[in-house]
Amino acid sequence: MARKTEEKKLEEIYEKVEKNPGKKAGFIARLLGLNRSEVTRSLPALEDNGLFVYEDDEGGLYPHQKNQSQKS
Repeated sequence: MARKTEEKKLEEIYEKVEKNPGKKAGFIARLLGLNRSEVTRSLPALEDNGLFVYEDDEGGLYPHQKNQSQKS
């Protein structure tokens, strides 16, 4: 059951980033009732699940749609 809970948390984080682009991890965490570190530590897991989030030089988070035509 923990896996489904983790997936749900990741989806919720991504949805908040989509609705609040450019906000920092602390802001997203407060919206979800999480610690900032939980959001920050979740960024690699988001990518592993195909939910790409870009963090700018000032810590702002932005949703990123990976273009299917781009080559890795």
